Amino acid sequence: MVQTRETTEEAVKTLLDVRDVRTYFHLDEGVLKAVDGVSFDIGKQETLGIIGESGSGKSVTAQSIMRIVPKPGRIRSGEILLHHDDRTTDLTQLKPFGPEIRSIRGKDIAMIFQEPMTSLSPVHTIGNQIREAILLHRTEDRKEAEAITLDMLSRVGISNPKQRVNEYPHQLSGGMRQRAMIAMALSCNPKLLIADEPTTALDVTVQAQILELIKELQEQFHMSVLYITHDLGVIAEVCDKVAVMYLGRVVEYGSVRDIFYHPLHPYTVRLLKSMPKMGHKQDRLEAIEGNVPIPLDPPVQCGFVERCTEAMAGRCEVAVPALVEVDKQHWVRCYLHSEE
Repeated sequence: MVQTRETTEEAVKTLLDVRDVRTYFHLDEGVLKAVDGVSFDIGKQETLGIIGESGSGKSVTAQSIMRIVPKPGRIRSGEILLHHDDRTTDLTQLKPFGPEIRSIRGKDIAMIFQEPMTSLSPVHTIGNQIREAILLHRTEDRKEAEAITLDMLSRVGISNPKQRVNEYPHQLSGGMRQRAMIAMALSCNPKLLIADEPTTALDVTVQAQILELIKELQEQFHMSVLYITHDLGVIAEVCDKVAVMYLGRVVEYGSVRDIFYHPLHPYTVRLLKSMPKMGHKQDRLEAIEGNVPIPLDPPVQCGFVERCTEAMAGRCEVAVPALVEVDKQHWVRCYLHSEE
């Protein structure tokens, strides 16, 4: 049975609520806490960006929402509440391969993966792969599914869709493959699109085209977008809100304006300083020393303490700071701003 609840007044404006989600991988060496108490929400027709270095838990957060966390990982606790069709469903309570989540995955929530060449089937044509989702979620009429497939390929800017629909992924360029994956993700009119670094493998010109395409399609389909990327410039251009992640936790969360003009967490400040700025000549960018540690049985302390220049002895290394609202809709996890 789908775990449902009555729709509250707050849920009317919110599409997805992620509440204190913890996704752990139980390994021989110990417990790897990839996502360790992540909370955020996405409003209807809103774009949330998640940023952070590799190893921060961004992709595992997206996999947790889609319920496709690879083994031996599993969601240990928390809630992922999807408000849809006048009801609320807790995705964490659904079986990962059950009929309930399969009816949601692809239809209500769709995902664009980081590398289309490894995400698309090499032995099926682009058309077959898009039609499969349409036949599963929208219509059982193959002629109608074919028409929708051609329309979607045309909408995402693929020229001569009647020819491309019968081609295999290796016959398309990187930009074309990414557009085909976007067409597949949007073919069932999802309420939420998760874009996991969709432009990483593309050149700068194609990146700009894909970003503009996602923005246009978001307006057409009235959908929400969860955008995962390393690129702060992309976040500034396309997002309404930002969640900064580090070592499996959200360390700062707020509007794009707050994050870019009034950053509070030392990690966010250092990330912004590492960006090149137009009109400012710099011989060398400020890099954050060290690397993101592996969250394998991590100690109970601030995750950023070993790389932080403002760490306070006797406090930051003995307890995890709480994520506290220090200004309206601006949250931060740091003892510089709260005693909690």
